[in-house]
Amino acid sequence: MKSFADLKANARSALLGRYSVLIGAGILTWLISTLIEIPFSRMLQEGIYYTRIIRIIWAYTGMLFVSLIGSLFNIGITYMHMQSARDTRPQFSDLLYPFRNRPDKFIGCEFILVLISFVCTLPGTAVTVIAALQSDTITSIRISSPLIIGLILLAIGLIVQIILGFAFSQAVYLLIDHPDYRVMEALRGSFHLMRGRKMRYFLLQLSFIGWGLLGCLTLGIGFLWIIPYMLQTNTQFYLNLKELG
Repeated sequence: MKSFADLKANARSALLGRYSVLIGAGILTWLISTLIEIPFSRMLQEGIYYTRIIRIIWAYTGMLFVSLIGSLFNIGITYMHMQSARDTRPQFSDLLYPFRNRPDKFIGCEFILVLISFVCTLPGTAVTVIAALQSDTITSIRISSPLIIGLILLAIGLIVQIILGFAFSQAVYLLIDHPDYRVMEALRGSFHLMRGRKMRYFLLQLSFIGWGLLGCLTLGIGFLWIIPYMLQTNTQFYLNLKELG
């Protein structure tokens, strides 16, 4: 496989002259997702504070919907990065690519990925929330056995979620590259491509820690350039996987 330095060099080359449209697409996606998520986040907070189960359920349902819509826009950004990687200038309209090309497959893929994440963290989250609700107030949560068990389950669930997330991280690229693929074909294809390469992918993400710190030091402004750089590097990683088969 190509070295991280080569992948990043290819990413910088692919981004030349294309940063503005990719930054603009990222900002628009963030704004849309944030605005439609606000009411559901407030609903969830109120549901937990006042112990209203129905409100919590509706909040989680709404946030799932928001996550799926936001993921479609993110897939549009992924498509734009694939265009850039193949030396084709992306257009702002490419952000709507998944909405115009079998959105049901992209939604199905993202729904499965979100469902996997939800199932991984559900036991720990449920036990932790129940333990917290048993306290007199939200601000005076007692350290109890159920709370400790819930936190342990949550940590284990997050680890499993990360591993599975890496295993299926290439599914969207495959759906874009192969319009004839079904969702399960893309997931299996990603699992095959990432076999024995999940740690390398993990290390690639860790290699951006320095850039992440720099983004924080610029009060988040630097992320406007850093995030496209990371996404394009991940796209180069996928293309390298495709070359190797």
